[in-house]
Amino acid sequence: MQNNMLMPNKSVGKYIIGEKIHAYLPLKHFHEHCVESDFAYDRYEFPDDDIIVYVEDEIIQSISCKKTCFWQGANLIRMNFEFFLKHYKVMYDSKDEIFMRVAERCQTQKVYDFDKLGLQIWVWRNLIRTVIVSKYNC
Repeated sequence: MQNNMLMPNKSVGKYIIGEKIHAYLPLKHFHEHCVESDFAYDRYEFPDDDIIVYVEDEIIQSISCKKTCFWQGANLIRMNFEFFLKHYKVMYDSKDEIFMRVAERCQTQKVYDFDKLGLQIWVWRNLIRTVIVSKYNC
């Protein structure tokens, strides 16, 4: 069953950008309040759906998928990035590299922004590792 169906700029499965987080709190979740140097946000992890949502002022701002994220019938997670670009006929708007620790080791992941789709795709060793869905203001 493909629960984590992506709708660019809108949702992943039942999680909808712009909705209040309160509607999802009856679901099993873990909550963390995060404070960065210039802003604060809340992070909610929903383990049964393998989804993490990032919330500001009680409103879902973005949705992160690390295990499954289905778009047009295919799971983007662990898909070859070059295949993704060709298959979906898309090109990224910007690219960055982020050095990070993953499972006790360090790695540099490439981060691609697709503004019109509201997608940020994290790639390591040419495979998509994370898809973050937001609503970009283009």
